Amino acid sequence: MQDWLASLSIEINKLTVTEFYIATGVLSAIVIVVFYQMVKHYKYARLIENVPTAKIRSAPQGYVELIGATKLMDGPPIISPVSGTRCVWFRYTIEEQITEYEGKGRIKSRWKVIKKHSSDDIFLLDDTSDQCVIDPDDANVITKRKNRWYKRDTFPARRYTEWTILEGDYLYALGDFQTVASVEDTSLKNMMTATLKDWKQDPNDLLHRYDTNRDGQLSQQEWEQARQDAYQQAKAKVGAIAHEKPLSILKASTQKDQPFILSTESEANLINRHKSIAYACGLGFFIVGICLVWMINQRIGIV
Repeated sequence: MQDWLASLSIEINKLTVTEFYIATGVLSAIVIVVFYQMVKHYKYARLIENVPTAKIRSAPQGYVELIGATKLMDGPPIISPVSGTRCVWFRYTIEEQITEYEGKGRIKSRWKVIKKHSSDDIFLLDDTSDQCVIDPDDANVITKRKNRWYKRDTFPARRYTEWTILEGDYLYALGDFQTVASVEDTSLKNMMTATLKDWKQDPNDLLHRYDTNRDGQLSQQEWEQARQDAYQQAKAKVGAIAHEKPLSILKASTQKDQPFILSTESEANLINRHKSIAYACGLGFFIVGICLVWMINQRIGIV
């Protein structure tokens, strides 16, 4: 071991200044990346542990954890285009096999991604207390349903990989929970302002309706009448919404420290997954960090 380290030390000192800077730069980048991943996955594990599971019917507005079964909404079904599977969510990649010549008669084959896509169609989560709309946009989706197959009767050969969540699957969801009343601002003042803004986009119609003296402009009194009509219209809209059943939606949070997670794995498995990745990254950070420090010490002559 000592002989190998001594030999490696000699090779390090043979590097040019540029080569040494490149090597230390690469190792430094690896240290930064694994440290970031370690912190991120540990935070995710702690977050999943600490956020309590809520029931949809009584869930508070904001960042919540929900558990239930997936369900398709009314309307056209969601179909994965690569396999024709009926599902609530899908993601796929299509790759082509390419051949590269490395010189000296050596040939290397690899797979190149030519197309990938994730479903952004909304679906439902049912936890028996109520139902919630899931908007999978920008979600970190983890699913156990993964299929891969090859199509070798074409040139070049193709490889298809598909991830799906089927209707009725168990789903763990962590994200920003809101009801219609929160998503749509139904306050009288804001709704009245929005109504007036819409009317202003058609000034001719606005003048036709409220310019009673036909002088081509709205007086203060005429404008006040428009405001009163907008107020009454807003009031009617608020009353109609109040009688509708509230609609809940779970989507990505605007806070960067609040990940949006959808998973068919259990909460316990998710916690173990993130902790395992965090521990592996921590080990990598320790090993690569020691190598970087040792390399710099050898270069500047510190034994």
